[in-house]
Amino acid sequence: MELPKPLRLAREADLVGEPCPPNLVRWLATLPVRVIEILDRLAQHDHGAWLVGGCVRDAWFGDEVGDIDICSTCPPDEMLTLFGSDAIPTGVEFGTVTIKGEGEHFEVTTLRTESQYRDGRRPEHVEWGTSLKDDLSRRDFTINSMAVDVARGLLYDPFKGKADMEANTIRAVGNAQLRCEEDALRILRAYRFLERGTGQPWQMDPALKEAIQHHSRRLDMVAVERRWNEVNKILKKPGAGNILHNMMEDGVLKYIFPNCQFISPLIFDAMDLDELKETTVPQRLSLLLVEYKPKEVFEAMKFLKTSKEVMKNTSRFHERLRHLPKPMTGELRVFRHCLSHDALPHLIVRKVLSNIDVTIHGMPQLNVEDIAQLIAMWGALQHPLAPPQCLVDGHWIMSRSGVDRGIRLGRLKDWLHRIQIEKDIDDPLKLEHEMSLLPFSHGDHEHWPRLQFP
Repeated sequence: MELPKPLRLAREADLVGEPCPPNLVRWLATLPVRVIEILDRLAQHDHGAWLVGGCVRDAWFGDEVGDIDICSTCPPDEMLTLFGSDAIPTGVEFGTVTIKGEGEHFEVTTLRTESQYRDGRRPEHVEWGTSLKDDLSRRDFTINSMAVDVARGLLYDPFKGKADMEANTIRAVGNAQLRCEEDALRILRAYRFLERGTGQPWQMDPALKEAIQHHSRRLDMVAVERRWNEVNKILKKPGAGNILHNMMEDGVLKYIFPNCQFISPLIFDAMDLDELKETTVPQRLSLLLVEYKPKEVFEAMKFLKTSKEVMKNTSRFHERLRHLPKPMTGELRVFRHCLSHDALPHLIVRKVLSNIDVTIHGMPQLNVEDIAQLIAMWGALQHPLAPPQCLVDGHWIMSRSGVDRGIRLGRLKDWLHRIQIEKDIDDPLKLEHEMSLLPFSHGDHEHWPRLQFP
């Protein structure tokens, strides 16, 4: 391997390494210049420095590497001095300093040893160390416990993470019971790593699975925001249904949805169908909890402290699932306008649900016979000519209808807007003709049609 310049040899690790395989060598050749500069400066001051954790794992698989993490023998106080204004003390109490680059940041964490995790989240006491082996031994899973010496081109894999990656196995580093007891979030991380989007099934080491089942109650000690962060990542995976099914069987899912604990296995299977692979997290959540009432789903989102956007989009998509547009072109246009990007996923989810024996909001499915026709009509639906906003305003309507300012005027405009979308009208003159046919001069305006779904 050709050494990047001006990278110099850093302090050696207390482990026996092996030459990096070709996939890692190719990745190392593409490292950002700033990473090379950080490693070189640490080596210049007689410190060991290694790339570690998820970046090594992802590079080994040939996946796109996100964050590049570095571990070092350099204490955080000295790191702040070495890098000056480029150093941010983001987590110095745990040895982490963030080094600024051009448009990106890199975390450098001091090797450390730790005491007990009494709160199930963080160690009571941290001491800086010089042993890479000891540092790797405190990590969660073997696939995340590998490190690379860039200058020497060596891979350190003391816990056989490479073998577990080849065997598609998630295994704890050392004692699985202790790893889960130290930080219960590792329970959810274990499930997340079961799916890599390659179509190849992964398995959990039996000792880890047993530890998870034994310590799942410790998830109550983990902040719900951290729990949601992991589940959110799981929901984005193509095999999310299978993962969530395993979580329910292992007694873990109840710590995510305490008020929606039972979910039909049929729904888990449906989530992983190819038809639904492009659905969003709110849409998948809506499908997952489709048998529960809208109020219960809202409470579940509130418990997880999801963002307002996720809460709103999930609640709205879930609540509308009970309804379908009538199989008429005009109704389908209104449906498309009101639901926008949710419209086609709504129909596809309802089509999937029509093939399995589950309820919607705890009630029998309605209008199942219309779904095939609606899907066919959707495919024939042309791109709209009508603009999304109403072609006319209140002054235009008053000048042509004699309706004064007030609620009736607003409701008449809403009615006209609906007609505009239903009939795909893009000309105000055509809309004026439609208005001339409406019985707006009499009758209760509360019963006038509105542009809404349902």
